[in-house]
Amino acid sequence: MHDDEICWTAGDSIKNVIFKMFDEGDREIAITPSLAEKIKVNWTPKIKKDLLLQGSLPDIKVSTSVKDVRYCQVSFQDDHVSLESAFTVKPLPDEPKYLKSSLKGVSTIKMGEELKGEIYLEVTDQFGNTIQSLTASSINSLGISSEGLDKSTLKVSWQDKTKMMLVQGIKFLPAAPGSKELCFAWREFAEYVRINLVAGPPAQLKIVQPTDIEEPLTVVNGKELEKPFVVQLCDQWGNPSPEAQVKILLVKDNNLKTVPAVNFQKTDNDGMATFEVFQVFAARGEYSIHFKVSHNKINFVGPFVKMNVIPDSNKPVKVSVDYDRNASFPAGGFLTVFKVSVLSEDEKVMRNLNPAVMTMCLWKGVTNGSRPPGNATVLNCSKPKENEKDGYFYFRDKIIPDQVGVYSIQFMYMLDKSKMLCSEPISINVIPNEPVKLMPVVQPPTPVVSNISSVASRTLVKHLSLKIMDEYNNPTCEKMNGKIIVTIRSSEENETEIPVFQGDVASVEFNFSNGISKISSLLVAENSPGKDSSQYVLVFYPVIPELGESQLEPFELHFMFSNDVKKQAQMATLTREKDQLRQSIGAYRSLFDTTKQLLTEIKCQAKEAANKESNLKSQLFKHNIDVSLLNSVQQTEALIKDMLAEKQKIMKQPRRVCAIPNTPKGNSNVLGKIAHLALIEDNEAAKVISWHLASDMDCVVTLTTEAARQIYNETQGRQQVLPLDSIFRKNLPDWARPLPHLRNGKCHFQPTGNPVFARDLLIFPEHVEDCKIVFGMLLGDSIILDNLDSANLYRKEVVKITHCPTLLTRQGDRIRSNGKFGGLQNKAPTMEKLRGMVFGAPLPSFCATLEAKIDLLQQYRTAVIKCSTVNEELNLQVEALNSPEMKQKREELSLQEKQLKEIEKKLGMTPKRGHGENRTCHDGSQSSVQEGLLPPPSKKMRDAEITRMRKIKY
Repeated sequence: MHDDEICWTAGDSIKNVIFKMFDEGDREIAITPSLAEKIKVNWTPKIKKDLLLQGSLPDIKVSTSVKDVRYCQVSFQDDHVSLESAFTVKPLPDEPKYLKSSLKGVSTIKMGEELKGEIYLEVTDQFGNTIQSLTASSINSLGISSEGLDKSTLKVSWQDKTKMMLVQGIKFLPAAPGSKELCFAWREFAEYVRINLVAGPPAQLKIVQPTDIEEPLTVVNGKELEKPFVVQLCDQWGNPSPEAQVKILLVKDNNLKTVPAVNFQKTDNDGMATFEVFQVFAARGEYSIHFKVSHNKINFVGPFVKMNVIPDSNKPVKVSVDYDRNASFPAGGFLTVFKVSVLSEDEKVMRNLNPAVMTMCLWKGVTNGSRPPGNATVLNCSKPKENEKDGYFYFRDKIIPDQVGVYSIQFMYMLDKSKMLCSEPISINVIPNEPVKLMPVVQPPTPVVSNISSVASRTLVKHLSLKIMDEYNNPTCEKMNGKIIVTIRSSEENETEIPVFQGDVASVEFNFSNGISKISSLLVAENSPGKDSSQYVLVFYPVIPELGESQLEPFELHFMFSNDVKKQAQMATLTREKDQLRQSIGAYRSLFDTTKQLLTEIKCQAKEAANKESNLKSQLFKHNIDVSLLNSVQQTEALIKDMLAEKQKIMKQPRRVCAIPNTPKGNSNVLGKIAHLALIEDNEAAKVISWHLASDMDCVVTLTTEAARQIYNETQGRQQVLPLDSIFRKNLPDWARPLPHLRNGKCHFQPTGNPVFARDLLIFPEHVEDCKIVFGMLLGDSIILDNLDSANLYRKEVVKITHCPTLLTRQGDRIRSNGKFGGLQNKAPTMEKLRGMVFGAPLPSFCATLEAKIDLLQQYRTAVIKCSTVNEELNLQVEALNSPEMKQKREELSLQEKQLKEIEKKLGMTPKRGHGENRTCHDGSQSSVQEGLLPPPSKKMRDAEITRMRKIKY
């Protein structure tokens, strides 16, 4: 046997294989032990000699795989000859044992679609060898089943080449997505294939959040949405479709603006898209937004969401000004009272605003911009009177500028350091005040005349225009007529020799027409009397019939009189020098006075800054902060940073919060839901009080019935509301009332269980008085004790002396005011079962202390910086005051004062105590300059000079 093939059942053994050996003559050779030792086979390494002596070979183990064809060889070899014989063993499939499946392609099928993969089924023996004897008729014995399987699309075909059954068209009826198990049965064999049924292609869009889109979503203008919009792609049967990277557009009304601008969002791997929280800006009204999906050339629109935008009652939008529009504004008088208010978006006056952030700006002229110019005068509001309304700022007793003209007034409300809200500019026309004096339009120089024949030497006034002024030198009486009477008097009291005018008259009259009198060619008479080298005064008396008997101050012009022409020229020269020196001395004095005032003000500021820093150090010491460690601004800022980090850590710690959505803040007449109006520190007390008020926790409290009615209408009556103006307050409990066992200052018995009024455990973050009304009505005199035993004992004793209110226990029990207790209706559930419908917990008390320390440290940092800045400014000002330039100016002033004194002596002028006093110069010398002729600069001039100097130096 050589190169023969033996077909045998896979996994079986071929036994009783015999062999024979022949010589060259085809004679059989007997197998001897020596020959047996030289016989080898390739399917086993060891051969039993006894078996070979009997002419048999070892058993052959057939492979379990039909593909494993085995080559078998028997060989004999000695020193003289080599013999061999070979054959192959081909395995054949065993009897059918299993039905096996294989899925080619994806195992996921979308709802409504056919499986894109193919399922192959084959019948195998116990070793997995395909049964080759099957024919196409075998598919008739195949059965396919599964829950929700749509058999109308099934296709089963026979693959003759591979002897397999091909199953196609797997499809399921619409159902819940999940894992589906396909069962294939052939004769007594079965096979299972698991298919993942997922949602079908996107066909609709659902809004996951907010949940209630049937009602309009109330949003305060300018505020963010409480929660982001979350949308979910779904198939046509409503199953979530996990389609990723699908663009979902947010479509809104044109008049609705969002910040940041939200246009689209792409879905995640779950088919869900979350839009970031955005602010809404729109006028009051109802708007709509919807979502649009574009996917695989299929577009569909999601549901519409109505959005009710309400104005923000806490957002200032307008500064309103009320004043007497018929009022007049005389120069230097007082402005009319301006009543200023800040209006919110709902056009209501905002209250509880800081008066420090409301200012009034006043400047000359009309500005084209929306804000006051930089040189405007800033004024603060006045302290309100008792009868004045809250929410209004009053600007009264503000001085009108002393120069006539058109001025602008604008009121500014500072929103923050960089933003402000301005009113409409108000233009006022400042008119002259009451007429008080006659003044020249241009101050003339001091005349020097003589009584010689020359007209030029005798001219007192060549050209002079006079007007009637108010006390601030504003021209007035511009439409009045009258006359001006000019006379001459001596500057000496006992002088009798008085010069006369040309024509030897003691007085001259000039016309006063339309508010002005033009004086020209006023001469002294030739050979006029008069004392040589003397000073006289021209007195111009106004006579205005329309002013009646009102006394107007005349204008006086000093002049020098001489009988000598040569001396007259000398006096004229000296007079001009005197006028120039007086003007220069006045400028120097104004500079030194302004510098001195500036230095005084900076010293006051430095003292105030040092006092404030010292005061803050004392407060920091009281708060156990070691000030010695705060040697620099950087150290202070580092400590503030550490405390802010500690505060942030406290804020992030978990604590009990109320899960009931609160009403949007935007209406000042809406306080909020009862669950959000109070906080309770103790967990057990919070649980039992929240359960006791469970039916009221969702109620919205309003100040007015109108606001309550508005909420009622907006929610179609589904929201319960409580207006405070409808509460009968006479029967509300007194929050200072003692517990029932303490009557008339006497303790009737010693209670157990630590009784306390339930209302005393409430902490009100805001609206304290209004909240006392609400919870006084809801809780009444309810008392909390530790447990039911102490509560029963307490009630038993209280009813002996007075009525006992409802008793609650920290263990969750309730004894009603009628004494009834027990049962599920009088036992509070666990905190978990309240599902967040519970009063929140306040921040730890240490947090408030920390905030106070942070506030003090921030004030201290500002004070230190200001103190350093002011001291630096003071040092610079002192250095400037002692600079060589200022020393030189003081020396120049002293020299000019001496020169003026000498000129006055030459002119024969003697200073009088009535007009001036000797004053000490800046260098310590005495000056005899007449202060009546050189008045000190006004406060307005000094303030202007201070401002100018600050700009130059800093």
